[in-house]
Amino acid sequence: MYNLFLRGSLAQKIQAQLTEPSTRLTQITYQALFKAQKLANHLDNATTKAYSYGYLGHLYEQRQRYGEALYLTRQALFFTQQTRQTFWLNYLWQWQLGRILKAQHDYREALSAYQRAMDNFQEVRTLRVTTGYVNLMEIDFRQKTAPIYFELADLLLQQASVASIASSREKLLRQARATIERFREAELQHYLQTECLNFNTQCFDSETSLDTQTALLYPIPLPDRLELLLQRRDALIQVTVPVTEKILRETINAFLSSLHNHPNAEELAKTRSQRIAAGKAPDMESCTPALRGRKPQKITVSSQGFWEPAQTLYRWLIKPTLPHLRDIKTLVIVPDGALRSVPFAAFHDGERFLIERLALATLPNLCFKTLSVLPSESETILLSGLSKAVQGFSDLPCTEYELDILQTLYDEAPQPLLNETFTLLRLQTHFKQSDYSIVHIASHGQFSADLENTFVLTYDDKLNRDKLEGLISLTQLESKQPLELLTLSACETAVGDERAALGLAGVALKAGARSVLASLWRVDDEATPAVIIEFYRQLQTSVLTKAQALQNAQKRVLNDKAYQRYRHPYYWAAFLLIGNWF
Repeated sequence: MYNLFLRGSLAQKIQAQLTEPSTRLTQITYQALFKAQKLANHLDNATTKAYSYGYLGHLYEQRQRYGEALYLTRQALFFTQQTRQTFWLNYLWQWQLGRILKAQHDYREALSAYQRAMDNFQEVRTLRVTTGYVNLMEIDFRQKTAPIYFELADLLLQQASVASIASSREKLLRQARATIERFREAELQHYLQTECLNFNTQCFDSETSLDTQTALLYPIPLPDRLELLLQRRDALIQVTVPVTEKILRETINAFLSSLHNHPNAEELAKTRSQRIAAGKAPDMESCTPALRGRKPQKITVSSQGFWEPAQTLYRWLIKPTLPHLRDIKTLVIVPDGALRSVPFAAFHDGERFLIERLALATLPNLCFKTLSVLPSESETILLSGLSKAVQGFSDLPCTEYELDILQTLYDEAPQPLLNETFTLLRLQTHFKQSDYSIVHIASHGQFSADLENTFVLTYDDKLNRDKLEGLISLTQLESKQPLELLTLSACETAVGDERAALGLAGVALKAGARSVLASLWRVDDEATPAVIIEFYRQLQTSVLTKAQALQNAQKRVLNDKAYQRYRHPYYWAAFLLIGNWF
């Protein structure tokens, strides 16, 4: 029986990969599944009947013979009720039923079927965790799990777009967004290799989380279109953009491939090699953005390739919402998939970058556990980092300059932990002795789809996600308050790896930080202080939020003549604020 199911399923999978249907494969599938159905009826076994009728229903669904597919799928559901695999089989056949009903334009019944499938799938996930049968290392989690969530959201969004009653439309939009949120939660739990990640039971509330000058953008890429949900304090707005997910991803890749490259890599390599050969560290002028920034720089043509995709992405993701952004000053983005690694700040409308118009922040999901306003207290900062080359990683010579300047801004800060003093043991001691509101780490950081390759470098160790979480939890034992800000000023995400960007969100969630300031790619070491130091200067202005402080820092680097060398977005667009933007 199993071999018949396997043979039929394999033939279907091969068929799905072909551009033209194969008559021979169709015959193999029919023969295998009909034999399985006949044998199941002979054995009178409910489980095998459920599988045989269900798989046959799927075959007819693929052939667009929806009447027969509907009958067979309902038979499969009937037999499912007599089995011990109720949750799993109900998930499979209710999902299949929803697809068939959708194809028949019976949207009301299709929605009901999808909802039942989703409820059963959640039970399956819970059961797998409680019984220990869960593969947290499964690398194609998104490919296997995402379809049902996005298909349900797709159906809800389609219904919302034609709803004539405003309250009904908003209810459907909220249901669609909540469906994607359930997937995001599952995906983050899977990436972090824990099914016990605590999310808020009460998620995003626009009335308490948004003021009248802040909006939240929730892009949902779908196979045939892009849906934008814009949340203002008083309204949830849907905008549909006719661009496929495939085209969107290709445009994102073109955008990032230019931004990730140093505008003049040859000059950088030559200067570095000469310095190393001479055994010299950079002089103060090299590490002082306001001095070095005045020197003109020849920009290579290849590094200008971001302009066209920057404007295209602006037209797709920002321009359609402009009528609703007239009085908005801060835009909070909840990106998904390839959009997670995109610096929205570098989008361009043909005249100016988006960061010149709006302060920006990102959220990994709407249930981010530190979305709340805490009473303002005195800021205590721990400064740390590496300037020397250790553990096979290159030196970051300007780290020392960066930390020295920051210490002058926070005159009560303890002596920075630099190089030999930047060890796991020293960090543990500091966190036990003091409650820090800001932790600044100027060291190599790497974020990858593989948690083993996700870490922040210390002099003697690599701080993985769990070690970092353990350290920061020490400073919260007495204060009972989450860390206000964690800054990782020299980290980078794996290029072209959509799951790698989850690492940044994972750090924010697992470390318990209300906000994380990090870089999407490793910026020129001599340019990093231009943004970082200015960010902290702006942050000390009490009237500014973190998002506004980062915006002002990036705008100054972009527009101030003292920083003309760093106007290319490679230098300033990499810095991303994750979490609380307040």
